[in-house]
Formats: sequence, C-alpha cells, structure tokens
Amino acid sequence: MTAVAKVVIVGSGIIGASTALACQDLGAAVTVVDQGPLGGLASANSFGWINASFAETQAYFDLRSAAVTAFRDLGQRFDLQAHASWPGTLWWEDAGQDFEAQFASLTARGYEARCLDHDEIAALEPNLRACPAHALFTPMEGAAQAQSVARSLLAHVARRGGQLCPERQVTAVRSRPGAGHIVQTNAGDLPCDFVILATGAAACRDLAGVGWALPMANKRGMIVQTRPVQTRIHHILMTPDVHFRQNPDGSIVAGEIFSGDLDPSQDAPALATAVIARIRQKLRGQPDVSLAEVKLGERPVPLDGLPVVGAVPGAPGVFLAVMHSGVTLGPLIGQLLAEEILQGRPSPLLSGFRASRFAEA
Repeated sequence: MTAVAKVVIVGSGIIGASTALACQDLGAAVTVVDQGPLGGLASANSFGWINASFAETQAYFDLRSAAVTAFRDLGQRFDLQAHASWPGTLWWEDAGQDFEAQFASLTARGYEARCLDHDEIAALEPNLRACPAHALFTPMEGAAQAQSVARSLLAHVARRGGQLCPERQVTAVRSRPGAGHIVQTNAGDLPCDFVILATGAAACRDLAGVGWALPMANKRGMIVQTRPVQTRIHHILMTPDVHFRQNPDGSIVAGEIFSGDLDPSQDAPALATAVIARIRQKLRGQPDVSLAEVKLGERPVPLDGLPVVGAVPGAPGVFLAVMHSGVTLGPLIGQLLAEEILQGRPSPLLSGFRASRFAEA
C-alpha cells in the first residue's frame, strides 16, 4: 500500500486554500497553517477581479486565461454564488491611443472583447449617470470575495479530514534527511513530506531552515466597501478615477487605483470618503452609498511583477506560490502545483514563473 503524502500549506488565503483542496483531491493528507485567521490577509483586502485582460507577456496571458476557466470550473463544483459572480467588465480607464492599444492587444490574443459605444453602454448600465463614448466589454470576466471563497474551500477540506490551524505562527522548516520535513510552530511541530509556502507579502522574509527569501516589491493598497444599496451595477466598472463592482448582497467594493501603490502619508479616511463621493456621482438618483469598511493592506508582488510558483531553490521538498492577482490565479495554481508535487507532472504553463529566475540573477 502506498503511503499517504503529508502536505503542510503555510497560508490560508485563496492560493493556500486552493492548493490544499487540490492536494487533498489527489489523496494527500493536508494541514493548513496561518499566523492569522483563516482566509488570509491579501485575500481579505482584494478587489477580487477575475480576468486575463492585462498581462505583460504571452506566457502570463496564457496562464491567466487558463485560470479564468479554472475559476469557473470551481464555481460549478461548489456553490459559490454568494461569494463569486460573472458579470463581465466594462473598461474605460484609459482613452485615446492607450484605449486602442488595449483593444488591439486583447483582439490579437483572441480574448473575447468588444468595443461598445455610448448607447450600448447605457443599455447595459442604465444606472450610470454619464456613460463614456466608448468602453471595452469583456463578458467572460468575474469577481469574487476572495476571503469568503478561501474559507468555503477550507471548510470543504476540513470536512474531508484536513487539519486547519489558524492563529499559529510558523517559526522554522527543518529538513529530516530521507524523511521529509518538520514545520515548527509556536504550538508544536508538524511532520510532513512537502511544504508549500503561500505566504503572500511575507514571502520576502527568510524563514529559518529554508535559507532563501523571495525578492518582493509589495504595494500598499486600499479597498473600500459600502453598505448594501438598492441601485444595481450590472458589471465590473473600471473607470478613470475609481474601480467598483457590486457584491451579490448589494454592497459595493471599490478601489482608487487597482494596481497602484498607496502613499503612506495619504489620509486613508479622507481618500475613502472621496472614493465614495466618486461612486455616488457616477450613479443616477443620488443613491445612498455609505461607507461600511476601509481595508488597508499590502499586495504581494514579486520583484518583476510576475507569479512565482514551484520549488524553492536549495530547499528540496519546499515549494512556493506567491503572486499578485492571486484571486484570478488561485484555483489554477493550486491544481497545477498539486499535480507537480504529488504526481511529478510539471505544467508547461508554469515554466516561465519559477523561483529559480531570481536565484540565477
């Protein structure tokens, strides 16, 4: 009888949760450890846009495009309607040549996108007060409350015997020659065969026993959430001064600059108030859009901006999964990483996103 592989995943955001699920699907015994509550910090502070619209390279586009499909498949497997939706995106953040260049890029890559005029936009979004002259419509895109999705996946993992360890600090990973690893925590040791680090922004900090830290260029960000409103927004709206969308419960989630870096000297409450005002100005009927929560967090961004997935250099049996756009990529990355570790099947989709690119620099 083949021994059951034991996998410890450090980090319980959408990437860690997806990886735990995929490893369990392949027969592994999984333990998920997080220094905070289940669901992860970055996932809790994410705008949640599921898309492949912006990718610096063809390889990254291919990965993101496959990831959108993987997320849809996940939604068919589990009842995620309360946590994720697929309304499509209307994008007019840029204009002129930049708008045309984005449309041309999507078209050249075979991405489903249409350029809509003012009247077509107004028909799709009747509650917009002033529609732009043009917008790009990408109908296959979606949005998710990433922390809620992660917690839903983790609950499923737990029901099937997985071990969940929130509020537990990992202090070191120790190799046992010929016998896997010991993940040391402040509440005891966890023996395992493989360790997966899905630690987000914290990946820049060297973990004792691993001997390597990922070069990171993390960015600060702010996400605003409103109380539920009756005014309906039917799509994800990416405008020049605010990005916003509506959750299934009617609350609106917004960010000022989706991928920007928040100035630490910025008055966050004042900025949140300004974001709310921008949303209110864009909607008809002066809707009662009121602030419910301001989320300040650090976006995990590897130094070159691209995902890092796979073996940690010089640490056999230890793997890494860290990236911005974890919401889009999480379900696919979990599946591909589980297949690589447990079945010895590395995916060509990951060939350009290995940690070794930094070790060789």
